[in-house]
Amino acid sequence: MLTNADHTAIINSALWAAAGDALGWITELSRDGTVEARTGLDRIVEPVEWRRFIGGKMGVRVHLPAGTYSDDTQLRLAVSRSIRGDGNFDAEVFARIELTAWQAYLLGAGNGTKTAAANLAKRGVNWFSNFFDKGANYISAGGNGAAMRIQPHVWATPSADSDRLFVDVIRDALITHGHPHGFVGAALHAAMLFETISRGKLPAYEDWQTILASLVRIPSWIEQDRQLAAFWRPAWEQTTGQSLGDAVHNAIDEADRDIEAVLPILASKDPARYTSALEAIGCLSDKYRGSGLKTALAASVLAHLYEGHIEDALIRSANTFASDTDTIGTMAGALLGAIEPRSPKWLIQDRDYIVDEAQRLARIRDGIRSASFPYPDLNRWAPPSTQSDAVGEFGAGLALLGLGQLEPIGEEYAAADAVWQWFSLPFGQTVLAKRRKKLKLKIEENMLPGRRSAAPASHDDSGSQAQLAFDVGAPASELRGTVARAGKKGQSGHRPQGGNDIDSWTDEVIRSGFDDLTLGQLLNYCIDKYGSIESAASFAGIIAKAKIARQRRHNSR
Repeated sequence: MLTNADHTAIINSALWAAAGDALGWITELSRDGTVEARTGLDRIVEPVEWRRFIGGKMGVRVHLPAGTYSDDTQLRLAVSRSIRGDGNFDAEVFARIELTAWQAYLLGAGNGTKTAAANLAKRGVNWFSNFFDKGANYISAGGNGAAMRIQPHVWATPSADSDRLFVDVIRDALITHGHPHGFVGAALHAAMLFETISRGKLPAYEDWQTILASLVRIPSWIEQDRQLAAFWRPAWEQTTGQSLGDAVHNAIDEADRDIEAVLPILASKDPARYTSALEAIGCLSDKYRGSGLKTALAASVLAHLYEGHIEDALIRSANTFASDTDTIGTMAGALLGAIEPRSPKWLIQDRDYIVDEAQRLARIRDGIRSASFPYPDLNRWAPPSTQSDAVGEFGAGLALLGLGQLEPIGEEYAAADAVWQWFSLPFGQTVLAKRRKKLKLKIEENMLPGRRSAAPASHDDSGSQAQLAFDVGAPASELRGTVARAGKKGQSGHRPQGGNDIDSWTDEVIRSGFDDLTLGQLLNYCIDKYGSIESAASFAGIIAKAKIARQRRHNSR
């Protein structure tokens, strides 16, 4: 059972993470004169009003209120909503609804995550096979766009359930980032934050290498998710031409050398230790400035150097202009906030909503079933085809696909065929959303959230993705329950001879010697039951992996 102090740790971790983002985003990618042009100041010591050009070459210069956060906090809240009331991370709704809708209101996002989100809007692209190669390359996506958003998994996971935590963190990261710097970096930051919350103190820097070494288990965590094991891993290894285990080892070795380089700097009394450490890691270079692995280590360095002085830490990060100011700040804020008894006095956009989500996750961590976000039924979901097509007409007003009706709260900024405007969403988040001047989309009610459930009682509650089909990454007990419920629909198809879960289906096909008729009938049964491409593909992939494994064993004899 969590104590009040534990709840405070999670809430303050969330608030200080947002504060670090809001402060650091003002100075992100700044050069000489940039900060003054944005704010009228030469140094940032608290969130202030500022102006920034958004939307690329065809964009606009907009006014941003003090405390406005960027994609770091936007995606962190999206991940939080995707964690259901029973603690299960719904990777599919995060990928297909949250990320595709996020394109309409993103602020400050990197090219890799934006490309990943756009690719997920394409027909036939699944969360576990988002191998994009246009505008950016999935295999090369090693930025910190995953590491900066994974904190909700830590906040929602009990200290005794670390395996589940890291399986969820890896699921989350691999949706957008296929380079080890991206997903190993996400796991490293999760490990540091998990240790901090579990023990009530930052990990000593002498222990960082031990924590890093524990990430050698990443391949085994991937094997615990059947979709990643059956689809993602073989495709990734074939595309990269290397084994996953070797790639993870290489990333760990690289980070280990970075830690060796910064240990003497941390032990010194040099007042420029933070900058010296960033230089040693490579975070001030164009090559590694946004690396997920490097940023996770930089955030731990900053937290260690400024323990007990959280405002100074975030101010230092924001004013180290050659670094990734907002993401190092937001990740260090999450770490330091977890041991900080005070909440920020600074202005923070959507403070109340951030607290509400943090409290919900804290209750989940405590084993209390909580409300789930009532996403639309994914069987009927059609993601927006472009960034400008996520906002459409709904009744006499506007709505954002998948997330809800939009209430205008700010002026319009128009350029070419696009309009940006501040809106509030029904659940308490505010967004600067982009839409077409002449709207093409009329949003139906089934493309918006339903009624929120106060306390989910089963795996298919709250109108969430669980209505779709079984999650083949879920425990067998959950699969049996979900399949049994679907079986009551009485649809046609081959009736499994054994149990009515995915393991039994697989066993039946294997016992038949991969008989064409048995396999075809069971696949047809799966399609009839769930009406889901993902479910059918998942079942077929597990069978394919089993057959190929048998063929390889036979050929090696």
